[in-house]
This record gives sequence, structure tokens and C-alpha cells, in this order.
Amino acid sequence: MCLTSTVAAERRPTADPGVNVRQQEQQRRIRQGVRSGNLTPEEAKGLRQEEQSVRQEERQLKADGTLTPGERAKLQTDLNKTSKDIHQEKHDAEVRPRLTRDQLVNTRQRRQQERIAGGIRSGELTKGEATRLEGEQKAIRTEERAYKADGKLTPAERKDLQTDLNKTSKDIYKQKHDAQTRPGTTPPIPPQR
Repeated sequence: MCLTSTVAAERRPTADPGVNVRQQEQQRRIRQGVRSGNLTPEEAKGLRQEEQSVRQEERQLKADGTLTPGERAKLQTDLNKTSKDIHQEKHDAEVRPRLTRDQLVNTRQRRQQERIAGGIRSGELTKGEATRLEGEQKAIRTEERAYKADGKLTPAERKDLQTDLNKTSKDIYKQKHDAQTRPGTTPPIPPQR
């Protein structure tokens, strides 16, 4: 009987939800800081490296199959330091330079691509829906290259691209929120009103 409880104790998972939740929250704060312009790309890169170091330390501490209270406290101390660093970097005088109009088009394209990928992962988009949306994205990129072939993007060309991006954005939303889902997946439950 004693041997069984020893084996069970050795196999007990070493996951620490408190540490994992804090890591996810800090990653969210970094992403939000980048989106808002409060973090420069260099600041974000440094903070992500700090986060990576804490994750690596966590893996090393859990390598023996246990996470002692002292090890857990060490991780919390490291997470506290990273949290303070995120706050300090977000509130210093450095801000990301404003995006040019061309960069805004590229940023929208990247975000729409992320929305499509998220719909694929969640099962909200079927393979056919994702393929059609990817085709729309590709057509916009092709159109943008054609517009920029002369070395510039005129206000009328930029407006046309924005109109196309608006249409694609609406299409992504409609396809992600229709009744179709990828076979074998359970779509997220819509919020109750």
C-alpha cells in the first residue's frame, strides 16, 4: 500500500495554474502594449525574452517531477520582476512610431490573416470557407503589389485597398459566425444575452 501511494505521489502533475495564468496574463499585457504603441518592438522583444527565461526556468524546476513551495516562490518572484518590467516599459517615454498609411494596410492584412487562422483552429471555419477567405487575402496582396509597382500608393489606391479589406473583414466575421463548422470540432458557445 505504501508503494502505491509513493508511485502516485511521484506521478502527480507538477502543473501550477497560478504560474501559468500569470504567464498568460503577462503575454497578453505585452501584446496589448505593442498594439497600443506603448511598447516599441525592441521593448517587446526584451520582455518576451524575459518571459521565455521564466518558462525555461519553470521547465528546469519541474524536470524532477515536483515543484516545491520554494521553487514555486522563486517562479513567482521572477514573474513579479517581469510584471514590473512590463509596467515600466509601457509607461516610459518611448513609444512606437505611428504607422504610415501603407503600414496600416499591412497591419490590417496581418490581423485578418490571424482571424482566419483563429477560425481554423477553433473550427469556426470550414476548409472551404478558409480557402475562400485566403483567396480574398491573396487577391488584396496581389492588388497592392500592382498598385505599388510604380513605387507609390496613391490615396485612391489606398482607399480601394481599404474598401477591399473592409469587405474581407465582414466576410471573415460572417463565415466565423455562421452555422457551418469544421467536422470533428465543437465551435465556441456564443454569449447569452
